[in-house]
Amino acid sequence: MNNNNEIQKKRRRHMRRGTKLFVYAVVLLIALAVVSIGFRMFGPVNMSSSEVGNITTSITTTGTATSDTTTAGTPESSALNSTAAETTTGSKTGSSAPLVSNRYIQPAGAEWNIKLVNPWNPIDTKYSPPLVAYNGDKTKMFDSRAIDKLKALIAAGKQYKISVASLYRSIQLQTDLFEKEVKKVMSNQGKSRAEAETIAATVVARPITSEHHLGLAADLLFGGYPALDQSNENTPAYKWLQEHCADYGFILRYPKDKEDVTGVIFEPWHYRYVGEEAAREIMLRRITLEEYLQEKGK
Repeated sequence: MNNNNEIQKKRRRHMRRGTKLFVYAVVLLIALAVVSIGFRMFGPVNMSSSEVGNITTSITTTGTATSDTTTAGTPESSALNSTAAETTTGSKTGSSAPLVSNRYIQPAGAEWNIKLVNPWNPIDTKYSPPLVAYNGDKTKMFDSRAIDKLKALIAAGKQYKISVASLYRSIQLQTDLFEKEVKKVMSNQGKSRAEAETIAATVVARPITSEHHLGLAADLLFGGYPALDQSNENTPAYKWLQEHCADYGFILRYPKDKEDVTGVIFEPWHYRYVGEEAAREIMLRRITLEEYLQEKGK
């Protein structure tokens, strides 16, 4: 009897040991599985700077930018029925200047004549340029510090019958134009508000992103070409402006084949005052305002 009891006790001890070992093994397997899953989800990943930039870009909403020219239905000019759209295509990389999603972000405190306004650099809503009427026309206002340069440019190119179509545009006016276009899309196409805004933004600039808010941008009409479109590139007036606009401190703001830098399609009618020094370098080197400012760190 005693022998049987001893045998049973030994069996129970072995069973307890076996059970413990089994439990330990199960726990170990579970722990290994958790570590493996965690490593896959959160483990170290070696990424190049370009890969990091690509992820940042994909996270940031780029969307579709807007047109700086369409002001149909406003007193500024009936000739502004342009459908040119500013599109955020491509990206710009380069120097150590500040970038957001590979777009140049201008540091605070820029001088008045080289302020940058675009979808990535919205204008400060408190900014109020000193405006004066162009040739007495209060529907065409321009920065008083550059109005004489604009007049001199137009006068110098009088043989090409260059005229002003649009100058300064207030944030409120831009808001009204954008809202009007949104409602038109919703009504005519049955789109939701969000969808309508996206579509409207291809025709009318969103408020605070239009360079016209600065009072330094000018949309110009050329003799014999009553519309603002890319065919203006083929006119004698356009060719003359490319050679002489910098003499008066102006640049072609959205040049051809620079859409990936400016985010804006080629606009042969859109000129911007930046001052003679900057204008001469920009036009001579055939670069954009964004590239110039990034190189100078301004």
